[in-house]
Amino acid sequence: MGIAQTTSAVMIFLTGLLPASCHKAAPQQKSAPPAVAASAGTNSVGNAAERNLGEISLTNHNETCLLLSTGETCTFTPRLLDKRNVQLVLALESKNDFGETRHFAVTQIVAQPGKSMEVAVGDLDLTFTPRVNAE
Repeated sequence: MGIAQTTSAVMIFLTGLLPASCHKAAPQQKSAPPAVAASAGTNSVGNAAERNLGEISLTNHNETCLLLSTGETCTFTPRLLDKRNVQLVLALESKNDFGETRHFAVTQIVAQPGKSMEVAVGDLDLTFTPRVNAE
């Protein structure tokens, strides 16, 4: 009987220590793909801002992130539909000082590689020329 009581006392003691050994760690953040800086000017019409990103080199099915001068990140995800058309998914995201998403907007378009285009994503009007590698 002494062994059973001793074992029970040790188990109760160890159970009491369990909450003290647990601690909450900060969640690990997923690293983003490398970003390319892009500078731009603003448009004085309304709240919309206009950005000329120039020529953007993209790879089929691979995300490309651009860090805009305003601190916003624009992610391009291309998918070749045929030789002359590419489907682009553009995601514009801005974060606050704590790294939390403040604003998020997504637009999906069909474009022709090598031809300049203009598209509105959230409050931004983007102008760029997509170049897509078929890899």
